[in-house]
Amino acid sequence: MPGPRAPAEQRREDILRAAFAVAARERLGGVSARAVAAEAGVSAGLVFFYFASIDQLLVALLDWLLARTIAATDFANRLADVADPAARIMLAIRRDVAWLPKQRERVELFFDYWVLGTRHPAIRRAIRHALDQYRDSFRPLAESLVSSDAERYAGMSAEGLASVAASFVEGCALQIVMDPSQFDVERSMATLASLVRAPAAVA
Repeated sequence: MPGPRAPAEQRREDILRAAFAVAARERLGGVSARAVAAEAGVSAGLVFFYFASIDQLLVALLDWLLARTIAATDFANRLADVADPAARIMLAIRRDVAWLPKQRERVELFFDYWVLGTRHPAIRRAIRHALDQYRDSFRPLAESLVSSDAERYAGMSAEGLASVAASFVEGCALQIVMDPSQFDVERSMATLASLVRAPAAVA
């Protein structure tokens, strides 16, 4: 069991939490040393002590955000007691889709970073790495499903199925941000379940 955090580590965490509060309220363009310092109840100089520049603070905030939004999960072990491979991957997807409406602020900020990443290499690399890890967390479940019925899933790769699972969650996240009134967890999952149960397409 980890011990208590060192004061410096806790102070850094407090500054990142304050930066998140500012970014959630003012968007990324509103993140400044002064605004974060005021939110955290510290001096602007202390913010720069932990983060040499606003750019460094934004990258650190992204890492903090990614660890709390699309972090890779050991689905295979968490759902090991579920015998049906299709049910396992559906439960994994449901868990993350159901989480989205509860964390809309974080999801919105993630997409702000997504846009920023189109012109910021470090942010683009961090997002790409996190998305790759997230996709790979579905892979053991996908491998189990594909191997459970070779005839039905002929021509389907575990990597491709894992990508589809991750992309479904990411698409739901985008809908939560752009059109939340039209997003319904149960309807989305029921539609996906119907596709999973549908007869295999004839080549």
